[in-house]
Amino acid sequence: MVKRRLTRHASLGRRRAAALVTRFGGELRIARLTAGLTQAQLACKVGLSQSFVSLVERGRRRATLDIACALAAAAGHDLSLRLFPASRLSLRDSGQLGLVDSIARRAHASWHLRLEAPVAPGDRRCADLLLVGPHEVIHIEVERWLVDVQAQLRSAELKRQALAQSLERSVRLVIAVPATRRMRHLVAGLGDGIRRVLPASSATILRAIESGHALGADGILLVPVPPGRSAFRMTSRS
Repeated sequence: MVKRRLTRHASLGRRRAAALVTRFGGELRIARLTAGLTQAQLACKVGLSQSFVSLVERGRRRATLDIACALAAAAGHDLSLRLFPASRLSLRDSGQLGLVDSIARRAHASWHLRLEAPVAPGDRRCADLLLVGPHEVIHIEVERWLVDVQAQLRSAELKRQALAQSLERSVRLVIAVPATRRMRHLVAGLGDGIRRVLPASSATILRAIESGHALGADGILLVPVPPGRSAFRMTSRS
C-alpha cells in the first residue's frame, strides 16, 4: 500500500514538474521579449549559451532553481516558489477521521454535518467538518498536532473567510486536536495572543456541539477519541 501511494505521488510530481518547466519557458520568453533582449543577450547576462536559453524557453531543458532565478532576474523579473492547496489529502488518508467521528457522535441532531466541504464553489480547499445550524455555522479544522499554531490558524482563517462569504452567514472557527496529555499541555501553554483569537474553551465548544446552541466565539477543542471507534457514519444526516 505504501509503495503504491509513493509511486502514484512520484508520477504526479513528474507530470507537474514537466508542466512547470514548459510554463517557465513560455513566461521567460515573454519576459525576455518585453525587456527587449535577444536570447544571446539574455544568455550573456547569466553566463550561459544561447542554445541553452532556447531549450529552456521551449521547455526542452530543465534549468536548476538557481539558474532559473538568474534568468528571470536578467529579464527583469523575480521567480517565486510557493505552495498552493491541490487536491486535498483526505481525512481518511491523514488519520484525522477518528477525531471527526468523535465530534460527529457528540453533535446534537439539529446540526447538519458536512464532511470535507468545499469552502466556495470552484475552490479546492475544504473545511474538515462543518456543523450547520439555524443561527450559525461551526467550521472545524482537525489537526493531529500543533506544529506552527500561527501558520495553521492563518490557513484555517482564510478558509473561514471564504466560507462566510460563500454561505453569507456567521461562521465560527474551531481548531480540533486530540485530547492527549501532551496536547493538553501544549494548548495550556499557548500565549495570550492565541487565546484572544481563540477565546472559547474546549468545554464551551463541546457544550455547544452537544446542545445545538450557537457557539458565539472561536476556540480550540480537545477531542476525546474512544478506542476502537473511528468509523465516520453520518449517512442519515448528510
